[in-house]
Amino acid sequence: MNVDITSPSTPASTLTSTALSGLPVNKVQVITSPQNITTPVETVDASIYAPSNTSGKGKAVVFDIPERRPSPDGNAAAIKSAPSRYYAAAYLRDAPDAFKTKFTTNRSMCNEVDCSLSRYSSYGTRARCDGLGDNKKILVFFFDQHDFTDCVSSPRADLLNLAFVHYSPADAKLNDEAKSLFVTDIPLFLTETQVHQAFSRYGTVIKCKLTPRKHYYNGHIQFSSADAGE
Repeated sequence: MNVDITSPSTPASTLTSTALSGLPVNKVQVITSPQNITTPVETVDASIYAPSNTSGKGKAVVFDIPERRPSPDGNAAAIKSAPSRYYAAAYLRDAPDAFKTKFTTNRSMCNEVDCSLSRYSSYGTRARCDGLGDNKKILVFFFDQHDFTDCVSSPRADLLNLAFVHYSPADAKLNDEAKSLFVTDIPLFLTETQVHQAFSRYGTVIKCKLTPRKHYYNGHIQFSSADAGE
């Protein structure tokens, strides 16, 4: 058999035999295009050591950032987008006896107030009762200041001279907190009546609420005045 030894300088050429073993062999050269295979490591190395464009080295790039200025009508638009509520309250301690005699339940009082104040286009959804004892009141609100002013300007003749006054929920919350005590670690065997009686020695208690926890109660005690709990 004739053995053909090709030069190692031409790795891309291969020889194939076209005859059976023992017969003259015609050598046919098959040329294939070399394939360049790049491994991931070579790609990373090439990206690390590739020459970079240093023409702008040492030069600072300045961007012009436009100054943001508020719109002259921005504040006005924000105010208009959030409608204001004007609250009014009618305290039952100051209500005429005729009104309290005719309307004996919270629902009947609120329904009558709704019928009376619904003539205002900016009247809120429904009247509601809030508070206990001398602090009990009927709360309403308006979206228009003129309707609110008209409501609190004088007693309502159609409500048996029930009078409404300005009411601020934020001020009322601060006032309630000033008159309140928040007590923890109250034993579970005590009742609200017992806690109410225990704190009554320090003043008139108008609210006593116990909230159960895992091993004790949290108590919210509210007095009729801020000086009572001191």
